Amino acid sequence: MRKFISILFVAALMMGAFGAVTAQDDTIIVGSKDFAEQRFLGNVIFVALQDAGLSVEAQVPFGPTAVVRDALITGEIDIYAEYTATAAVQHLPALGINVPDGVTADAYLSYSVVASLDAAYNDIIWLQNAPANNTYTMAARREFAEENNLVTFADVAEYVNNNPDTRLISNEEFTSREDGLATFENTYGFEFNRDNIESLPGAVTSQPQQQLRAQADSYEFSVAYGTDGTLATFDLVIFDDPDGAQPIYQPAPNVRGEILRSNPEIADILNPIFATMDAATLQLWNSYVAEGVNAAGEPASAEDIARDYLVEFGFLDG
Repeated sequence: MRKFISILFVAALMMGAFGAVTAQDDTIIVGSKDFAEQRFLGNVIFVALQDAGLSVEAQVPFGPTAVVRDALITGEIDIYAEYTATAAVQHLPALGINVPDGVTADAYLSYSVVASLDAAYNDIIWLQNAPANNTYTMAARREFAEENNLVTFADVAEYVNNNPDTRLISNEEFTSREDGLATFENTYGFEFNRDNIESLPGAVTSQPQQQLRAQADSYEFSVAYGTDGTLATFDLVIFDDPDGAQPIYQPAPNVRGEILRSNPEIADILNPIFATMDAATLQLWNSYVAEGVNAAGEPASAEDIARDYLVEFGFLDG
């Protein structure tokens, strides 16, 4: 299966290479969505390409998911970081492109299938995916998780089943959406007493996490996304999901095929950078962007923070 997918991806890329007209060497427009991680990733792409001598322009942030994706398809922007499951459950099905069931629960399959289909149908090329997973999860204070040996959602399930008064501070989306809390409860066999859940309006995760840290006597768990910067800020930990209750959302640069064929060095520049971005790394650097400070606590823009990242990991000279 892995060999077949690899062949499919290469074939799709080659079809684009032979079937498309080579683009002129124009300025490469870098976009992003409008939240902390996306501003960080967009600026990492921009700074890295600019330092390599390419003509680039940053439109970071550009807009919400649907707007940014449409801009990539139409050529209004040329590259941005997208998430594997977002393409699998949103972008490709919207075009009538079938993504097989079960793909989004496996990191390798999700990336391989999405990359192959997007290349073949849309001439959108997925570069190296980061190992981080920015999906719905739950968080706990580090000291609480260590004291109770909580590492996976199976551990969380055992704890909740043994402690029926366990309390959760959440947002209303996580508690009401079918792909939120219910997926973990159904997959791992536990259920929070709904009287012990406080749901805040909207989709924000920073406020529940702040209350979890500040009110240790009131809550044991909070809602989270896998790479929230506030996890590092408040010293919270998240839990492994070995049974795949949630789709896997790994970010990767998406670039228009004609741009990559005109500037093939883009892959060599960005692939090793995204390979460094595990969950803990993104949590930390997202926290800097969210707080508007660098590692020293000094005021800094998202572009400055992205540059610091590239210097620290050896991709730019200090």
